Amino acid sequence: MSTHPARGRRTARLSADAVVATAIRLARSEGLAAVSMRRLADESGVSPMALYRHVADRADLLLRMLDAVADELAPPPTGGTPRQRLTVVMHDMYDTFRRDPWVVQVLATEGLASTRVLPVLEAVFAAFADAGVEPVRARDAYAMLFSFVFGETLVAHHDHADSQARSMMRAIDPARYPHLSAVIASSAPPGVRDRERFAGNLELLLDGVLGVD
Repeated sequence: MSTHPARGRRTARLSADAVVATAIRLARSEGLAAVSMRRLADESGVSPMALYRHVADRADLLLRMLDAVADELAPPPTGGTPRQRLTVVMHDMYDTFRRDPWVVQVLATEGLASTRVLPVLEAVFAAFADAGVEPVRARDAYAMLFSFVFGETLVAHHDHADSQARSMMRAIDPARYPHLSAVIASSAPPGVRDRERFAGNLELLLDGVLGVD
């Protein structure tokens, strides 16, 4: 029996960090569906079983991926008004989800979350407390803001100039859909509109929670 390693397989030792980095690269470039143990093994040049020396299972891998993304978050601000602090955190969250939209899928469908975001959550609820928002209302307000960031991420992620949906909208009959046509004609290009819409709608939500300054 041959004792040589299989052709195309690396003999170098693999690390958990390397597995996670490869998984994140695949998720960013091809989506979460591309992150399978077999694909990771192929990308790493090892057998699928070798991966289990570094990650226990898929859930463990996804948690490690979430941890890695959470580690890239900016520290929550400690200065400024509660509204300013909440605005910074929500923008940082939006930027993170835009860069890694697969995170939205994991949080929404896998029931997983990284403990490394706890300092951010503490900062959010500290800002609500400093603004005089009661804990129960703060909980609901955060859920609303979080859902808003989720939704904006999904809309922006799928809103491309060459998408079928946008092509359909450009082709509608203005005589039949005059109001819809006016809205479409006034829209900024994808990317610019996404950022402007997010910032403006976030301000409206914070007006509802904190009141108008």
